[in-house]
Amino acid sequence: MSGPQDTPLLVLNRVDEGRVALLLSDHVWLWARGYEGGGPHVPLLRRLGHWLMQEPDLEEEALRVAMRGPELIVERQTLAESIRDVTVTSPTGETSTLTMTEADPGLWRGAMPVTETGLFSITDGSMTGLVHAGPQNPKEYTDVLSTGDNLAPLNKATSGSTKRLQIADSSLAIPRTVALQNATNFSGNGWIGFKASNATVLNGVDRYPLFLGLLGLALLLGAITATWYREGR
Repeated sequence: MSGPQDTPLLVLNRVDEGRVALLLSDHVWLWARGYEGGGPHVPLLRRLGHWLMQEPDLEEEALRVAMRGPELIVERQTLAESIRDVTVTSPTGETSTLTMTEADPGLWRGAMPVTETGLFSITDGSMTGLVHAGPQNPKEYTDVLSTGDNLAPLNKATSGSTKRLQIADSSLAIPRTVALQNATNFSGNGWIGFKASNATVLNGVDRYPLFLGLLGLALLLGAITATWYREGR
C-alpha cells in the first residue's frame, strides 16, 4: 500500500522466523468515523494482526486442497509469475500429475476426478496438502457406543462371556485367564477360560548339564591357560 507521492503506507517484512508490520498513518480513526466515506479499517487491522501471528489462511504462499463432490480441487496461491504442476498421490500409492491453470491473479487452480476412498497427498515440491476422499463417517464411526450386545450371540454359541475392565483400589482389575480342557462354561466371576486344544502336546522335559565336575573345571583351566599363553606371546 502507498500514500501520497508513492510513499509507503503499509510496510511488511519477515525477520528470521518472525514478522514485522509498520502502518505509516495515524488516520485510522478517520476511517472509523466515516470521513470521506471511511474505509475498511476493521478488516485491515484484524488481518494485519492475524498475519503477524502467521495465520495459514493469510499466507501469500499457500497450497489448499478440498473435495467438491467427486472432484479433487487444488488451489495454489503465490506471488510468482508461474508455478509447477502438482503431484497427487492416491491412498493406494499411485501418483499422477495435475496441471494448474491461472484462475485469478496470484491464484492457480486445478481439478481432477477421484474414484478411490482414503487420504490423498498433494505436493508441488515445496508445499504439501492432505485431503480425505469418501464418506466422512465410515462404518466404524457410525455407532461408537460401547456395548457387549454385538458379541452376545458368539458368547452364547461358545459358552464365553464379555467382561469390562474395571478400576479397583486405584489399579486396573483384569480378569484371570484359566486354561480348561473339558468344560461347559468358560467364564465366571473374575475369570475367563480358554479351551485347551490338542494342537501341541508336551510329553516331557529333559535337562543335561553342559559341564560336569572335574571335566568342566579342566575345560575352564584349559581355556584360561590358552588365553594366558596367547597373550604372553
